[in-house]
This record gives sequence, C-alpha cells and structure tokens, in this order.
Amino acid sequence: MGKLVINSVLYKGKEYFYKNDSFHTGVNILVGDNENGKSTFTYLIVYGLGLNVDYFKHTSDEPINEIVGDSDNSIEIEITINNSKYGLKRNIGHNLITVYDCKEDSHVTYSLIRNGYVYKKEGKTFSDWILEKLEIDISEITQNSSTHKVNYEDIMRYVYHDQVTDNRKIINEFGIRPSDFYKNSNIMKRSIFEILMSGYNEQYYSVYYKLKELNKDLQEEREKKKSIELIKGNLHDQTQLLREEDLTENLLDIRKEINRLESARKKIKEAGHHFGEEVIERLSELQKEVVALTHKSKNIEFKLTEVEEDLVKSIRVGEDTKSEIEHIDKILFTSQYIDIINEDKCPFCLEKIDLEDGHCICGSDKYLDFSRFIYSDKEYIEMMKSKVKTLETINSTIKDFQDEYNSLEKDLLKTKKDISLSIEEIKSITKDLEYNSNAQTIDEVTDKIIKLKEKEPELKLLIEKGKEINTSIRKMNRLEKEISKYKNELQRLEEQKENDLQGNIDSFEDIYSNYLNDFYGNESSPFEVKLDRNYMPLLGEYKHQSFNVPKRLFYYLTMLKMSLDKDYQISHPKLLIIDTMKDEGIEINKLKKLFTYFDEFKDKDCQIIVTCGYDEYTKELEPYLIDRLNDNDKLLKKRNIKN
Repeated sequence: MGKLVINSVLYKGKEYFYKNDSFHTGVNILVGDNENGKSTFTYLIVYGLGLNVDYFKHTSDEPINEIVGDSDNSIEIEITINNSKYGLKRNIGHNLITVYDCKEDSHVTYSLIRNGYVYKKEGKTFSDWILEKLEIDISEITQNSSTHKVNYEDIMRYVYHDQVTDNRKIINEFGIRPSDFYKNSNIMKRSIFEILMSGYNEQYYSVYYKLKELNKDLQEEREKKKSIELIKGNLHDQTQLLREEDLTENLLDIRKEINRLESARKKIKEAGHHFGEEVIERLSELQKEVVALTHKSKNIEFKLTEVEEDLVKSIRVGEDTKSEIEHIDKILFTSQYIDIINEDKCPFCLEKIDLEDGHCICGSDKYLDFSRFIYSDKEYIEMMKSKVKTLETINSTIKDFQDEYNSLEKDLLKTKKDISLSIEEIKSITKDLEYNSNAQTIDEVTDKIIKLKEKEPELKLLIEKGKEINTSIRKMNRLEKEISKYKNELQRLEEQKENDLQGNIDSFEDIYSNYLNDFYGNESSPFEVKLDRNYMPLLGEYKHQSFNVPKRLFYYLTMLKMSLDKDYQISHPKLLIIDTMKDEGIEINKLKKLFTYFDEFKDKDCQIIVTCGYDEYTKELEPYLIDRLNDNDKLLKKRNIKN
C-alpha cells in the first residue's frame, strides 16, 4: 500500500508568509503557546492536501484574519508518495490544486470537485489522482438509492486528528457541515473504516467495477434492442414475416418480379411507336421520384415515432416533478422545524431507546440499516428551488420535442403531397396519350412496379433490423454469461474480504485494548475493548471525560501501527497529523505520558506530525522538534523585501 510523507510547507501572501522544510519520517513536533498558530499550522497542511478549511473563508464566523485579509496567497506543499516527489500548490479560496511531478518536470492542474472545465480536461479530480498514487481504490458507497465516490478527504478523517471534533466521536468531522447528511451518516463512517481496514480492496473493487460496467452495457443493449424492435414493428405491412429467411426470400421474389415487369414494360414501349422518347423519360423520372419520396416519408414516420416517445417521457417526468413541487409546497405549509433525529432517542417521546442488538425499534428482528432524518424548512426551500429549475429545463425540452414533432409533421404532409402530385402527373400523362392498349398496359405495369419498389426498401430495412436484433441478442447472452461469472467471483471475494476484515478488526481490538491497558496500568481488571457495528469502541463501563483523549488517540495510533505490518495489508497512507490534544481537563502528567507512545514510531516507515503546548512538551521530545512558536515569533510572519 502507498505511503505519504510531508517534506515541506510554504504559505505565501502579500502580507504574510510561513515556511518549514524540517519535516522527516518518524515523529515531527511543533510546540507553541495558545494563539501562536499551532492549529493554523495543521490547517495549512490539510488545505494543501485538498480539505475544506472554513477558517480560510471570508464567510466564516471565525476567520483567520491574517489569511482571509491577505491577498495573492497560496499554500505549497512538497510531498513524497512511494519514493516519488511531487509539489502541490493551492491558491487560497480556490478548488484547484496544481501538481508538479519532480521527476517528469511536468505540471497538471486538478479540480477538487467533479464538474467544470478543469475536471473534464483530465477526467479526474485531485482526489482521484492522489488515491491512485497511494494505491487506494476509488470506491463507491450506495446510500438512499444514490451512489457516491469516496474521496481522499474522506480517508483523511482517519489521518487528521483535529482539535475541533469532539473526542467522543473519534472520527474527524473537520470541515463537514452539520447539514451534510451523507458525510455525517454512519454508513459513510463505516465504509471509510472498511476501505482502510480491508486487505483485498484492489481485487474486490476491480471485479466490482467490471460487474458494474457489464450491467451498464447490458442495460444499454436492452434499450437498443427495444428501439430496433420498435422500428421493425412500425413496418406494419411486413410484421407477419417474422423469420429472417422469409424476409430474404420475399425480397428476392420482389426483385425478380420488378425485373420481369420492367422487361415487359420495355417490350410494350417498343411496340407502341406513337410514344415519344421525352414522354417515356418523364414517366421514368416520375416513377423514381415517387419511390424516393415514399422512402423519405417512411423515414419521417420512424423519426416521428421516436420524437413522440421522447415527448411522452418528458411530459411524464415533468408531471412527476410538478407533483414533487406540490408535495414540498404542502410540507412547507404544514411542517415544523425538526432537527436530525438522534439515533439514541425515540423520535416520538424523545426518551432513550433500549434497543436489542440486531432488532428494529418496533422490536422486530428484521433490522434495517438506515438513518432517519427530516429536512428543515431551509433545506426544503433549496430543494424547491432545485425542482423548479429542473421543471424549467424539462419544459424547455418538451417545447423542443413539440417543435421538432410539428416540423416533422409538416415535412411528412409536404412529402405525401409531393407523392400525390407525382402520381397525378403520371396519370395525367397516360390520359393525354392517344388511347390504345399499350398506354393502358404501361400504366398498369408502372403502378405494379411502383408498389413493389415501395415494399423493397421496407423489406431491406426489416432484414437489416432483424440482423441487428440477432446481433443484440447474441451480445446480451454473452454479457449475461459474463455478469454471472463476475457475480460469482464478486461473491467469493466478498466473503474473503469479510473474513479478512473481521480478522483485522480482531487484531485492531487487541492492539487498541493493549494501548489502553498499558496507559492505565490495568493489570487486575484489564480493558477488553470491542468495536460496535459502527466500529466505535465499547468499553462496557462509564469513564471520566478526560478518558476520551487517550481513547481517541490510541484509535488513530492502532490504525497507523497496523498499516506498518504487511500481514494486515490495510490501505492507510501511513501518515498522522495530530492537532493539540490538551482538552477535556486531562491532567498534564497523563498528557505527557501520551507523548511517550510516539517513540515506537520514531524509526518506522511512517510520519506523525504533532502540535502541542509548552506544558506537555518535555526535553525527551526535543529530537522530534521541527519548529517552536511563542508570542514574539508566531507562525504567520509579516513579509519584508527579502522574503
């Protein structure tokens, strides 16, 4: 699995700057007093790695004024991924990161979001790029019938031990809006943990994406076959000829009959000396025109059918969207402001729920893993705006289809009128000729030839569409066989993945318990920590508030420790960024003891970056020191001419 190391960080603006190139593998410590910039130091790093930092925005309730008030400012980070060096540059306030490949001497700019020109240019986001380099598969999570990709910022939730998140929650919630139900959901948190802790992600997700692609191809082929069958069905005169052999034989018969009639007509013409060459040529031209116009009218009818089908679908979608808007209107009229329901409390009486494991709230053993929530009025209004905008687009699409349908109808009417005029002219010419048996016979033969030539392109099209349907059926059969094969393989890998994951979870629980027991010296009644279904630790007894600090730190250290053992094969990037842990009234002597647990990583193939205050800083930590801050030497420094 991949390894990420920070080599240097540079903040540069018109007013302020900061530079640190003292990073190394093992343990890195920055020490400083409160309000010297310790947290800002970690913010610079994670912002440069693509995370959202609200404190860098003008709209923030608590902006970092030195950065928000600065101009032309950016963050540059040099990193190493698996022995390859890259420079990352991100301008403050922008969702773009420029990656400089030191070896290739090339620059590529990636977007942090999946839209816009920059994303389309490369076809991948910065997250896609860095996950690929770290050999972490780009996974998808299905939630509430929608599918989301797991981004690098999600992986960072087990890499960045921030100071803002409540220690009881353990997993980082830094930069995540409370209204972002998807990011805050348990299924998202569980999925990130499983991605990091699963040992066979690469093979599993390779099969998963292949299966998804095959299912998509099968669905497209089914739709294609339906369209071909619709065209074939519209050739109403030939729908009885279902077999391709019958169609081919019938086409050959028609061609033979056309040749026979044309030969007979030629002989009749030769017998009728009073027919002028000009009249005969005009009749031949009119015949060709009728055939061409008839073919054109058939094509217009096919196109009309397609447009009509699209129009009906668009109208149906429009009606559904109108109903959704009316439904939201009704909700806004009658709703109360209701917050997200706490999973620990009953949504009706708000008393604590005493749930039996694996059971629903009603007591049934049919436990469903879903999250219950109700939107606020503000969110419903945003949904309303989105639906109204969607309806405008749909109405515009409906109008386009209606215009196209009307245009095709006019074209069809004109074409049929042209056919009638040509046929009338043929009749007129034959009537004006001196009456004799030759003229009457030629008229009759010409009518037969025209009718047969009208059928000929229909039969050719039917044969062509029949072949396409057979090709489509063969392709669908092949896809279904492949899908079946990959489903079986995915099921096997799923079982293997689950077994490996469970083995890693058992090891995680053992290592985590050992950390806590060693820290508290619980030899008589040792902790035996178990992870619940959301992979959060269960201790089985009440612990004082300050216990949350080591509980959270050891969770992160356990995952880092496992990433260094090849037997576990976990997908962690072997990096920890830890903002000040002094919190929740933890005693200084216990806080100092926590720092001793970093020693085991000092010579390991990983990197830990920690900020701390002078109270918990000891002389033993000096070898790890990479910067020292105080009231007279804060992190962000005023620029002068030299720098």
